[in-house]
Amino acid sequence: MATQAHWTDGPLIGFDTETTGVSPRHSRLVTASTVVTGQEPESHNWLANPGVEIPRAAQEVHGISTAQARAEGRDPEEVLTEIRDLLVDHMSAGHPVVAFNAAFDLTLMESELERHGLSTMSQLLGGEPKPVLDPLVLDRMLDPYRKGPRRLETLIGIYRIDAGGFHDAHNDVVATLKLLRAMINQHAMLKASSLRKLHELQKQSHEKWAVNFNKWLKEQGRKSDVDPAWPLGSSTPQD
Repeated sequence: MATQAHWTDGPLIGFDTETTGVSPRHSRLVTASTVVTGQEPESHNWLANPGVEIPRAAQEVHGISTAQARAEGRDPEEVLTEIRDLLVDHMSAGHPVVAFNAAFDLTLMESELERHGLSTMSQLLGGEPKPVLDPLVLDRMLDPYRKGPRRLETLIGIYRIDAGGFHDAHNDVVATLKLLRAMINQHAMLKASSLRKLHELQKQSHEKWAVNFNKWLKEQGRKSDVDPAWPLGSSTPQD
């Protein structure tokens, strides 16, 4: 009887989006990328016409102008459906979606699908998207006392990974997958844990971090609006 492959042997589905803004519930999808690992990796890239103006601040991050999105972008319903179906097919097969700050990208997807009257991932899966691996949440869980920012480019440096430019969906996906691989190599508990266990640990870890961070924000006289829900934002949005 053949031995079942360990989840770290893949496939892993890297996923990232670039959007019109920073609110996962109100922003619109502009670009998205997936990379499915394996002997022959599969890459998919999308450019959507969000149907609204892309603010200057967002353009400066990802480089896509309103004019370009209107001229070259595809119908958002088609794009959203293709991304959703790819992610749902893999999660249904037990393959993990790997996304840095996954709660943003997955909440954005669900919000956009609802906005366009399409079935959401949660509806098709019969529950929240899973399994999900989020190197941001994993890093907070594995090294909670390290000072400094935990942006993707910061962690790429900490784990000594070669990566291309950032804030391009495809480059960010490749960097995120490399980061997860480096984390697996450095932290034995990741490989020793099942995907189910890691998913639940991330939920618990993110909630604990968010509660503590909100407490700190409140003590500083700042708005304590960090959403404790993961991998999807709470039904009562914080933004």
